[in-house]
Amino acid sequence: MANRKIVFTSRFKEGVEQQLLDSLKTSFPSDALRDIDGLEEVTICQGNGMFAAIVEYDGDFEKIFSSYISNPAVRAFHAKLAPFLKDIPMTTAPADLPIAGDVLVWDGKRVMEAVG
Repeated sequence: MANRKIVFTSRFKEGVEQQLLDSLKTSFPSDALRDIDGLEEVTICQGNGMFAAIVEYDGDFEKIFSSYISNPAVRAFHAKLAPFLKDIPMTTAPADLPIAGDVLVWDGKRVMEAVG
């Protein structure tokens, strides 16, 4: 199976972007994420009032997401994010989240359909 990516997006509450960055540096659940089989990389992006998490994974997304959302350290981390983001989702169903998955990939030479 090939690595795939999804992007989770949300909007910041007014004036809290720097506070969240400071909090992320000290509370990011690195150890918990490391223990989730198939989770490869997480990149946090922010700017212009937007927050995004780009998640790279290899395997069954539903299974990986289930492991992710059931992890107590991840749930505690999400609780710390809640005061900074507007309308943070409280669902455990991926279909109800503001996420988008990769569909096309350009590798520097050609455009191809993302498959996994």
